[in-house]
Amino acid sequence: MTDSPEPMFDARPLIDQYARWRRRGALLVWAALIGAVFFTLVIAAFEQAAPQPVPDVNKIGVHGLMDDGLHAWDDALWWNHISYAGQIVGTNGIIVQVIREDDLDATKWQYFIDSCLELDMLPVLRLATTVDRENGFWRSPSADADGRYHTFAARYADFVAALDWRGTTPQVIILNEPNNGIEWGGKPDAVAYARLFVDTAQALRAAVPDIHILNAALDLYAPNTGSQPFANGIFYVDANTFLDAMLAAEPTLLEQVDIWNSHSYPLGAFKQPPWEQQFHFDALNDAVLNITPPPAHIRNRGVNGYEWELWKLAQFGVQNLPVLITETGWRYRPDDAVLNRDADYPDAATAAQYLDMALRGNPGRYPEYPRTGWTPWLFDERVMGVAIFALNGTPAEWGHSNLLIMNKEGAVVGTTPLFDMLVTLQNAAPS
Repeated sequence: MTDSPEPMFDARPLIDQYARWRRRGALLVWAALIGAVFFTLVIAAFEQAAPQPVPDVNKIGVHGLMDDGLHAWDDALWWNHISYAGQIVGTNGIIVQVIREDDLDATKWQYFIDSCLELDMLPVLRLATTVDRENGFWRSPSADADGRYHTFAARYADFVAALDWRGTTPQVIILNEPNNGIEWGGKPDAVAYARLFVDTAQALRAAVPDIHILNAALDLYAPNTGSQPFANGIFYVDANTFLDAMLAAEPTLLEQVDIWNSHSYPLGAFKQPPWEQQFHFDALNDAVLNITPPPAHIRNRGVNGYEWELWKLAQFGVQNLPVLITETGWRYRPDDAVLNRDADYPDAATAAQYLDMALRGNPGRYPEYPRTGWTPWLFDERVMGVAIFALNGTPAEWGHSNLLIMNKEGAVVGTTPLFDMLVTLQNAAPS
């Protein structure tokens, strides 16, 4: 007789328990997913409902080119052009204009002053020399026999004093980008500019005591070409070297500066987005740079290039100077094929988006673009104003930068997406 087999193990209770665990785990997973989605929606709703900072649109200004040194629009066109500027410039926003030394006609420029003030804009005058058309640069100012610039200074002081500012504070820039040889007789001279600035500032202040004086903005992209010129025959000096030499020549120069003037342009020949910034200086030929690196978050090239300038000024003991950006903006591809010299510029619509983000950030208006990498100008307490370059330059020269679309006679035939964006921003501002 054979033995009977032992009873087999019954696995059904374990299988049932496993099934219960699976069901319970799935429910927990789904509950976690639903909770996460709900939490995300709540946070998004909270962020959307939370009040966003209101941009200070009064900071928005524009750089006018009624006269760019080479071409001047007939003053019969001025009111029309300035009226367009009034649509994008907030109350007490600035409008910058170049004044040549051979055009110091107070009656003529009084019309410009009056037109700006009538539209609640504040004129900023950029004093200039004249253009040497043959050599393609602005002439350097003529010095007196002793190497000072009192004669030059007196002429400008008389001109500014002859203008009726109608109770507003005159704001005057003493020349432009002197470390760029194109702006100073083909070859920069930091010592000469320092003397000219001090002499002119003192003369202006004596003639118009309530004046605000601005330095010539530095070209933050200029290389140092050393003892040899660049390929175009022009010499350049980097902003760091030039600033050091300028203040070594006139140690009290910064005492004459009421507002620091900056040209904080975007990278890549004025075409890269606002989050693209860098700290960099270029040395060519035999140039030797003596650069002290700033903290890692400070860059000299890009939309916040003024941060390096303020950091540099602090090394000389100067703190808390307000900043006025008198030139910045994006070049773009004009629709006119004749003007479309640089195909790698962004189109005008993209340039308008870049400008919008540079002004007021990107909290989510453009989800395809980054939200960080720059400080929006309208929220930066150090920046008192931003003048977009340019309103109305002659199209053959400035068609890639203009906010207005004009024919060759200067008649306005349209506006660009950059202009339209600025109008929208002004109209959306709380009254």
